Amino acid sequence: MKKTTVYEDRAEKRERDRKRHTVACPHCGKPVLDHMEECPYCKGKLEPTVYTPLSDARIRKIRIVTYTVGGLIAAGIIVYLLFFR
Repeated sequence: MKKTTVYEDRAEKRERDRKRHTVACPHCGKPVLDHMEECPYCKGKLEPTVYTPLSDARIRKIRIVTYTVGGLIAAGIIVYLLFFR
């Protein structure tokens, strides 16, 4: 059994992850990340295979939930500081 260091194990894992998330560009054949929309080498248009951008409706929904939760936390802190100190 080959002995490896922690750094070698991490490097191997990074390399496996990098290979798993790359595809060949259909225009130039060079490896590019699977979520890219444009090849950085030949500037050819790519279709993302895994990643799809969020829709405007989804962004709005996330923003509303985030602001609501943030407002509730801020109101809770204000109530705590005013009444329980």
